[in-house]
Amino acid sequence: MVGSQWDDDRVSWRIRPFATAADRAWVRLLWQAAMPPSWPVLPAGLGQLRQGLIAEAGPVPVGFAALDTAGSIPLILVQPGYQRRGIGTRLLDEALQQIRAGTAGSVTAGSGGAAYIWPGVPRDLPAAVSFFASRGWRHTHDTLDLVTDLAGYHPPPGAAGRAATAGVTIAPAADADLPAVRAFEAVAFPSWAPWFAAARPEHVLLARTRSRAIAGTLLLEGPGADTLLSPMLGPAAGTISCVGVAPPLHGQGIGTALVVRASQILSQAGVRACHIGWTTRESFYHRAGYQPWRRYAMYSSPI
Repeated sequence: MVGSQWDDDRVSWRIRPFATAADRAWVRLLWQAAMPPSWPVLPAGLGQLRQGLIAEAGPVPVGFAALDTAGSIPLILVQPGYQRRGIGTRLLDEALQQIRAGTAGSVTAGSGGAAYIWPGVPRDLPAAVSFFASRGWRHTHDTLDLVTDLAGYHPPPGAAGRAATAGVTIAPAADADLPAVRAFEAVAFPSWAPWFAAARPEHVLLARTRSRAIAGTLLLEGPGADTLLSPMLGPAAGTISCVGVAPPLHGQGIGTALVVRASQILSQAGVRACHIGWTTRESFYHRAGYQPWRRYAMYSSPI
């Protein structure tokens, strides 16, 4: 129960609800203390967290668990000096208890709710991976983020040739294209439909066949893309996301051609670090010149 108190032979601590405005600065300090330098504070990520629990030793917060009742635990942090005392486990148990009170049928680590900092548990945080694995959470698969420096970008030879040979043309969308793009997403990639519904035409890249039918789409943004990873990627960051090709047209190089053209557009606009997040398609993006950057273990647990 939130508000209960626990004691061990060294410290007494209690758990209370996260107070969004009052506790955010404390959570930032917890992040700085608990995370390695390779993961600097991500203010935009912390700023989107709305629900959670705080563990206190006396008046001082020493642990935090974010939760989303839609079915995720986006973040757990414990001060290094208070780790291995059961605080993280208790925070997780209390967070799960709150999620069970809702309608979610399962819970995931990292993502799964309305907002997330990372899709799963970062593989470069082995203690975090072990935390979920040792508590019986099920590892389903891994995902990864990829990055490339677009300064003077040159795609690998032949990366876009197959699609051009098949008569596919690629260009930014115009205002008049958006209704057709949204209809395409609703049928082919419904989980992406909200993102395309909110996108401006200059952020949509469109592939068409000789008959002018939509063959594929993607979203691109930058420089200065609105990404919570900006502290790691720099102010000239760009993003490519939601790369999709109509299933009957798979195998014609259209997806690779879309990524190559998007990369050229972003490079010409001044993007340097371009980020592609939350994918399992390492070899696909490698064909356009992208390299692995971060990997994530995807863990879930029944409610």
